[in-house]
Amino acid sequence: MKIVIITPRVPEILDKGDKLRIFHQIKHLSISNEIHLISLSTNNHAFINKDLEKHITSFHVIKTSKIKRILNLIFYSITKKLPFQVAYYFSKKNKKIIDKIITKLEPDYIYCQLIRTSEYVKNRHENKIIDFMDCFSIGLKRRSEKSNFFMKMIVLFEYKRVKEYESKIFDFFKNHTIISEVDQKYINHKKKSEIAIIPNGIDLTYFQRKSKKYTTNTIIFVGNMSYKPNVLAAKFICEKILPIVEKKVKNTKVIIAGSSPNRLVRKLAKKNKNIIITGFINDIRDAYEKGTVFVAPMFIGSGLQNKLLEAMSMKLPCITTELANKSLNATENEIIIANNEKEFAKHCIELFNNKEKTLNLIENGYKFVKSKFDWKKSTEEINKLIKS
Repeated sequence: MKIVIITPRVPEILDKGDKLRIFHQIKHLSISNEIHLISLSTNNHAFINKDLEKHITSFHVIKTSKIKRILNLIFYSITKKLPFQVAYYFSKKNKKIIDKIITKLEPDYIYCQLIRTSEYVKNRHENKIIDFMDCFSIGLKRRSEKSNFFMKMIVLFEYKRVKEYESKIFDFFKNHTIISEVDQKYINHKKKSEIAIIPNGIDLTYFQRKSKKYTTNTIIFVGNMSYKPNVLAAKFICEKILPIVEKKVKNTKVIIAGSSPNRLVRKLAKKNKNIIITGFINDIRDAYEKGTVFVAPMFIGSGLQNKLLEAMSMKLPCITTELANKSLNATENEIIIANNEKEFAKHCIELFNNKEKTLNLIENGYKFVKSKFDWKKSTEEINKLIKS
């Protein structure tokens, strides 16, 4: 079967959840399908991941400058009342290019990743599938609760538009997928139960430790450090959790690893010599190996946290919030749930000092991701949808 996949970003460096998800989906879909990839980009030098290139038949980059995207955002959010998320990625010029590519290819199926690309093909008559991935609207609603008054008004405005758009765009597609039951529940459509749950997976052969030795008394957090939920999590670790832990465990270190740390994240290292902000790391496994315990205080956002799957695969004990675990659905034997800084700190100290509990959590967490999260199995569900 010939499938055209449209993504809002080029899956080059796999530093974001959407890039990681589409990378593995293409890899497994290409076994029994012919894949043609169309990606939007602001980068004149965009390139495709070399490991992905061998799995696709053709690759098309649709380039738009950042200035032009901002103008499109203003124009289409006013004239078409599109959400900012969608207007930023849309243009009539690009639509003509994409239509021409698709018409020439004559695909059996069009796969849109995220609502950001859906406007380009919603009126085309081919069979179409949309991957909502996360419920964007609920993520925005949660973000508004952590924003100042001015930002809260903007985010709530976007929340209402996204919620309405998620519902409207549903009817233009034959099939729909999403990352978890929790996200499915928040999609505002009467047929939301028909959305197929396609969880992420984990590459256990890649995310494995090179060394059996663990560093001592080190909190690790990994993520795209310009993404608001990750920025807030990093600040929470450094400003709320660390001061409590340090009272009991001197010289506790915190490592915040991941690409594009913004100004707020970079400032954290200036407050304490034991806080390390790494920035981009070529091999993120090296960062995980420097941690004693993985801490993910995620209080906003949506979807499944890949960082937790990776940390568990790397045999790190994990502490996270009830919100983050809703999509993961791990038990207390596999992950520790904390809801405030005192609980996070208490569990960090306990894991630093209790080797037996740490080992049990590590082994149970590893078995959990091994049994529940498999890219091949989840992608096969997409195959079933498009071939049914």
